Order: sequence, then C-alpha cells, then structure tokens
Amino acid sequence: MDGAAQILRRYTGASILIAFFLLIVNYIILGTFVFKGMNEGSSPVHVTQTVAEGLHQNGSHYTLEPKAQEWLQKSQAWAMLIANDGKVIWDYAIPDQLPRAYSLAEVAQFSRNYLQDYPVFVWEHERGLVVVGYPKDSLAKYQFHFPISWISDLPYRLLALLFGNVLLAALLSLFIGSRLIRAIRPLISGIHALSEDQHTHVEAKGMFSGIARSINHASSLLQEKNALLKARDEARSNWIAGISHDIRTPLSMVLGYASELEESDAVPYEQQQKASIIRKQGEKLRSLVSDLNLVSMLEYEMQPIHTKPIRLSTLARQIVTDFLNNDLAETFTIELDVTTEQCFVMGDEKLLVRAITNLLQNSIVHNPSGCHIHVQTTLSPNQRNALLIITDNGKGIEHSMLPDLVELPYSSKRKSPLHNGHGLGIPMVARIAAAHHGHLLLTSDTGKGMTAELCFPLSS
Repeated sequence: MDGAAQILRRYTGASILIAFFLLIVNYIILGTFVFKGMNEGSSPVHVTQTVAEGLHQNGSHYTLEPKAQEWLQKSQAWAMLIANDGKVIWDYAIPDQLPRAYSLAEVAQFSRNYLQDYPVFVWEHERGLVVVGYPKDSLAKYQFHFPISWISDLPYRLLALLFGNVLLAALLSLFIGSRLIRAIRPLISGIHALSEDQHTHVEAKGMFSGIARSINHASSLLQEKNALLKARDEARSNWIAGISHDIRTPLSMVLGYASELEESDAVPYEQQQKASIIRKQGEKLRSLVSDLNLVSMLEYEMQPIHTKPIRLSTLARQIVTDFLNNDLAETFTIELDVTTEQCFVMGDEKLLVRAITNLLQNSIVHNPSGCHIHVQTTLSPNQRNALLIITDNGKGIEHSMLPDLVELPYSSKRKSPLHNGHGLGIPMVARIAAAHHGHLLLTSDTGKGMTAELCFPLSS
C-alpha cells in the first residue's frame, strides 16, 4: 500500500538521521569528557615542565620560582631533583617515606607510572631529572601501545564503525517500522474506505485501538447520514415526480379545452384571444413541470441515459434548422460553423437536443432586442474532447454572477436570489453535461455577450 510504504520510508529515514545525529553527539560528548578529564585543573605535564624550567641553581643551593611553587601548592604535589648519580640533590614537600637515592632501574620504573603509589611525572633538567609527584589516588596513569599499521588504519576503522552503526540503525528501524506499519495498515485502509464513502470496520487492538474505534464510529455515523440523505433525496424526487404526474392530467384537460375554444368559430374573437392566452400559459406550466421533473432526476442520478454514437455536427444542424424554421424573429441570426465532422460522442440524443436547445433559447430570451448567435462544433486542442460552442453578441451578464447560473433556483450555493424566470434551463444543461461525463463552461461579462461551451469525451 502506497501510504504504508511512504510512512515506512519516512520512519526509516528519520531513524537513520536520528541515530547518526546521536552517534555524532556521543562522540563529541565523549571527547569533551576525555579532554576535560585530561586537562582538569593544571596538566601534570605542564606543571612538571614549569617546575623544571623554574628550578635554578645558586651556588650550592637551588631556588624555585614562585609561579612553580604556586602550581605545586594548588596540585598538592611534591618535587625533587635527581642527579646523574641517582641522589636527590633538591626536593620540595617530598614525603618522608620516599628514599633520597635511586638506582637506574628504579628511575626507569617510576618514570613511566608510579613511585610507591604516588603518580609521578618527569622532566629533563640540566642537573639531572626533575620528578613531580601527586597525592596517592589522585590521578590514573595508563600506557597504551599500538602498532603503526593499526594507527594508520584507524580512520578507516572509525568509518567502518560509523557505517556499521548506521546499518544497524537502519535494520532496527526497518524491523520496528514494519511492526508499526502492520498495526497502522488497517487504519490506513479504514481511512481510505471512509474517503471513498464505503463502510469499514477496523479491529480495535494494540496501541492504536482508540483510533480504530474512532474510525469505526465515524464509519457508522457516515453510513447513517448517507442513508438519511438517500431517503430524503428519494422522497423529494418521488414527491416531485408524483406532483408532476398529478398535474399532467388536469393540465392536459385545460390545454385541450383552451385549444377548442381558441379554434371554435362559435366563440367571439375576444374570448378566443383569452383562450389563446390560457393555452400559452398552460404550455409554459407544462414545460416548467417537465423541466422540474427532469432536473430532479438528473440531480439525483435517477434519469435513465440511453446512449449511442452521435455526430455533434448533425445534431447541431438539426437544431439550428428547427429554430430557423419556427418563425425566428428577424432580429436574430444564427450561424453554424462545423470545423470537423469527426465530433462523435456517446450520448442520449433527447437529452443532448434539450441541452443545446436550452442554450439557444437562453440567448434568444435574454436578448429581446436581437443578437447574432454563432454555433460551432470542433475538437479540443488535445484532440480528446468534442466541443459544441454557442456564442452570442448580446448584453451578457456580470462575470461574478456566472457561478449562480448553473445552480438550481433555491440552492444554498447561490450568491444572489433569482428575480425572474424559473431558472432551470442552464442548471439542466450543466447536469445533462455531467450525466455524459462532460462539463459546461460559461464565459461572459456585461455588454460582451455570452459563450457557452459544452465539452464531451470523444467516442472511441
């Protein structure tokens, strides 16, 4: 699973970086402790050198500079000068139990480590060997011996140790991360199921049991809400369909009797005109009911779609011809521009005719003083979609109001209320386009006309 793999990669990378950082920090801290320990207070070697350089002979006596004495006092150390014959010819605060003469072997022994458990350090003097001793149990002296080849290989050994630690950290992080992913994977699956509006149940166990219970609870709530929404939408759609059905019968009778009165020679002319008005308004009411029912079914995806290959250019010619042959006012002109005949789409012919007709009717209704309407069928620039573009040079509409045109009249998504007309024409077109896996794009501004672009996937 991509999500789990990504988490594991990030976890492993972070673990390696943390391990590497901690290793460097530990080296620094260790080195600091060692360096601080070696140089805490005054360095014994430095004190010994200071004493040797500050010890001067005046005739048969020796004097020690005050600075060297101060260092010895601070360190609670003692000092002595051993002549070349092994005898002590000068001393400072030397312990009583120490001898005053030493053989060459004894000098060789204590010059490296201790003299009767006193840590000692030596420095060459022109009159012999200066020895500085520290209190017992105050210093630890160790000597290490390494082959030159081992010292030469030390940088490579350190690098090998570093990479070994990094590799070990990576293996440990992969092991821990895999166990972590094993516990997280059901949670990820549950979250993906929730995002796709599917019911899910995650077994609540381990450290993530609380999160699993939350996911299960959220899934149950979503299912309940979806069921309520579905029931409400079905009730609304059934109500609209029932009302539409109930209106059709009395409306058909009204239209029938109005037509008879309008065409009867026995009815006075004035009454015929009134009957004509009744008929026209009844036809508008029938169209409104039909539109409301169709939009409702499209909105809730209940409208059956009967698709077949359709050539958009043929459909456009048919619709434009019908408009021109139905007493279109002289103030309106319609121009058809077929860029290509290869615009085939899989669609429901009745619904596509309704969509294109609504767009043409929209240009006519909202430009009562007349306009020029340009209808074009073409392919998209990427040659993957069929386009039907209807453009007029009418009065247009404010650009900020375009999003409202595709929303239903009383939708909460509208920014402004609808002031005239039932407003189902453009929303119906948008929903017909969506039902065909396409979309409607509107472009307009005040005084610049309107462009409506229907985009559909090409039929393979």
